[in-house]
Amino acid sequence: MKNNAKIMLAGVLASTFMLGGCARNISPNTYTGNDVGVVSIVKPGVIISKRTITINNDTGIGMLSGATAGGAAGSMIGGNTATNVVGAVGGVVVGGIVGNAVDKAINTHQGYEYIIKLDAGPTISVVQEQQLQFNVNQRVLVIYGEMTRIVADDTKKATQSASSTKNVKK
Repeated sequence: MKNNAKIMLAGVLASTFMLGGCARNISPNTYTGNDVGVVSIVKPGVIISKRTITINNDTGIGMLSGATAGGAAGSMIGGNTATNVVGAVGGVVVGGIVGNAVDKAINTHQGYEYIIKLDAGPTISVVQEQQLQFNVNQRVLVIYGEMTRIVADDTKKATQSASSTKNVKK
């Protein structure tokens, strides 16, 4: 029976680590296969405000997995049924607390909330992970889709570069 409990505990721990990989990817630089070939609306604007925020994307999976692993491990304590039950209950509580803490640590990121005045009129707010950082008064393009993204607006640079190339050829 002890070997079966060890095998079960190993399986629970392995699934806990695999479930940690299920966290939603919130990077503005990452697209899914479903995004390929899909048209998104792009609107130019300028950043009028920026503030640092914390993105908490915890899934609850850590607490559930930790409680399961803790219960399985705790049930192996002692030599009789009563001790096994007490160990399992204690393991569930401790495992849940530890799993929840791990889940929050893995799924908490720093980011920015950008307030953007669109050229076409309205002012919008977009929260984005820190990977791409923008400054107040910087021109950006807002890409609307399943996940709205902000990217630098290099269209004026491209237009200026194309103009200088035409002038050189003349």
